[in-house]
Amino acid sequence: MKILIFLFLTILPSLCIAQKFNLAGRKQIKVPTSVSLQLYKYIEANDGISLVNDQFAFVPVYNALSSSEKQFSDGIYFFTWGSHDSGRLFINKKGKISIFGNSSVLEILTDYNAFIKTNKLTESTQIAYLNIISSFMKYRYDDQKMLLQSGVIIKTK
Repeated sequence: MKILIFLFLTILPSLCIAQKFNLAGRKQIKVPTSVSLQLYKYIEANDGISLVNDQFAFVPVYNALSSSEKQFSDGIYFFTWGSHDSGRLFINKKGKISIFGNSSVLEILTDYNAFIKTNKLTESTQIAYLNIISSFMKYRYDDQKMLLQSGVIIKTK
């Protein structure tokens, strides 16, 4: 009986499907130093977290559209600076990144709309990005709700 319980507990985690934005470390991609510096500056300016002291020197970046793609190219990406951060989305278009705020659904959609107005994308790409944004907003809502219930945060953004 103990062996069956041990096997069950060993196999169970591999059968569970993680949320789309709860990505494992092996799914991260390597980004150019210039992009990392932009992300660090954004985090310092918007979250008040200093990344200079090496406490958060590594900010993992994930390809939100295709997690199997490891090359940094034009696309939509997700990054987070810590376990209590729901993360943020950004779009890379020809080496220029546009980081979306994440304080509200309105802010994310406003940032995306501003990006669409200034950058030409095919309609299928716009729809694919919007699908990722929708998934992210659902993930962020659930994550903030969980952090609020656990007492890690006092109120949602």
